[in-house]
Amino acid sequence: MKKIKIKNLKVENSEELIKQMKEALRDCPAVMRYCKEIGMSEQIMDENITKIYDLVRDTNYCRKCPGLQKCEKENAYLITKITYANNVVESQLIPCKELLRRISFEKQLIIRDFPDEWLDISVFDVDKSKTKTEALTVYSNYLKNISTNWLYIEGGIGSGKSYLAAAIAIDLAKRAIKGKAPICFINASTRFLELNDLSKQSPSDFKTKLELYCTVPVLIIDDFGHELKTDFIRDAIVNEIITTRCNKRLFTIFTSNFTLDEIETLYATNASRAIMAKQIVKTIRSMLDREIDLGDLKLY
Repeated sequence: MKKIKIKNLKVENSEELIKQMKEALRDCPAVMRYCKEIGMSEQIMDENITKIYDLVRDTNYCRKCPGLQKCEKENAYLITKITYANNVVESQLIPCKELLRRISFEKQLIIRDFPDEWLDISVFDVDKSKTKTEALTVYSNYLKNISTNWLYIEGGIGSGKSYLAAAIAIDLAKRAIKGKAPICFINASTRFLELNDLSKQSPSDFKTKLELYCTVPVLIIDDFGHELKTDFIRDAIVNEIITTRCNKRLFTIFTSNFTLDEIETLYATNASRAIMAKQIVKTIRSMLDREIDLGDLKLY
C-alpha cells in the first residue's frame, strides 16, 4: 500500500517546525478540547507539541476517513493516543475506530468466501433495479421478523448476485443481532468438496463442520450448482444442510448460475437419483416466495 505524509510542514529550521506544529494544534479544536479535558494547560501542550502533533495529524486525516482499503496514512489503521498523568505526557499508537469496527463485525463472519475488497461494501451500494430491490425486501422482512423466507438469486456471470449476497452478509455482521448472526458465506464448490474429503479423513471434523452449516443462524451458499455432484455430496451434505435448515426455519441464501429446474436436472443423473434431486429442489422452493433472476447484466 502506498503511504503518504499528511499535511507536511515546510520548514527551514526546528523553531519554524515547532511554530507550525503549534499553529496546527490551535487550528484543531477537537484535539485542543481533548487535551484540556485530560488536564493539560496550553503551556504543557506547547512543551509536548511533538507528541501532540501526531494526534493532530491523525485527527485531521481520519475526520474524512476513506475506509480501511484506501487508508494511506503512514501509520495506517492506527491512531495516536495521548495520555497525561503526573505531569507526564505520553503517546502511543492504538487501533483506529474503523479497524476496531472491522475486527468486531468480521468475527460475525465465521466463514467468508468473498474477497477482502468487498468488506467495505454496503446494501446501499447495491443498484436499485427491480429484482435486486425484491431481494432486499425479502432481507428486510427477515430483519423485521416478518418472514423467514429464503432467497434464491440466479443470474449470469457478472450480474451481481454474489456481490448482493455479500452486501447482505456484511450488513448482518455489522448489526450482530442475536439469532441473526453469526454468518457463513461459503463457496459451494470449495466447501462441499472440503466436507466430502473430511468425511474420509476426519469424520469428527466432518460432523462438526456439517453441523455448523446446518445450524448457523445465516448461511449463504454462493455458486450453488457448480459443486462436484456425487451421491454422497447430494444426500449426506446438500440434502442434510437444506432439510435441517428448513426444519429449523434458518435464513438461507443461494446464488447460482442455474435455475432450480436446472439444479434438479444436474443432480438427477439417473432415475433413482432423480427422487432425491426433486426433494432437494422441493424443499428449497417451499422456503421461497419465488426465484429472483438478475439476468446477465454485468454491473460489477
